[in-house]
Amino acid sequence: MTVKLAGLFALVMVSTSLPAQIIYSHNFTKKLHRAGIDFVEPVEGFYKVRLLKRDDLLKYDMVIQSKEKDLEMRFVLDPKYKLDVPHLSFFNLATSLATNEQRFNIKLNVYPPSEAKSLYGADWAAYSDFIPKRTLTDKYYARLISIFREGLGMAHQIILFNRHEREVDVRSHTISFRGGEQDLN
Repeated sequence: MTVKLAGLFALVMVSTSLPAQIIYSHNFTKKLHRAGIDFVEPVEGFYKVRLLKRDDLLKYDMVIQSKEKDLEMRFVLDPKYKLDVPHLSFFNLATSLATNEQRFNIKLNVYPPSEAKSLYGADWAAYSDFIPKRTLTDKYYARLISIFREGLGMAHQIILFNRHEREVDVRSHTISFRGGEQDLN
């Protein structure tokens, strides 16, 4: 009897110490599948789904946050995106999310096509670092990652944070198109 209780206690201790798997919404899962996008779920940092469907600027497909890492990620997936101007969509979104105060700059970086393919399985990819509008978040900094693949659509990931740490760079690769370079040739 005491052996069974000890085993049960050990099982409870192990299961409560493991980070919980993020439960995606049906809509988010369906859009990932339609756009051929892989989502690398963070397994450390105790990320949890945050219920934020919309703010003044965007409607989100999923929002997750980690209080431990002091970081939040918001995702917008558009598998119906058919325009061949991802750079305009990216630029418009970055300037909409960034503060309008002139003393702050918006850093824009478009990846060369070979890097877009190898890093994100995309035809086109870019990121932008900026100070977000206060109506968007209470975080000090933001990074927008946008990826596009012809025939599959466009996806945006917004990372909101207070300190530039390795976690931001690691999480910048949370979404990518399935396949990669070999499928794009």
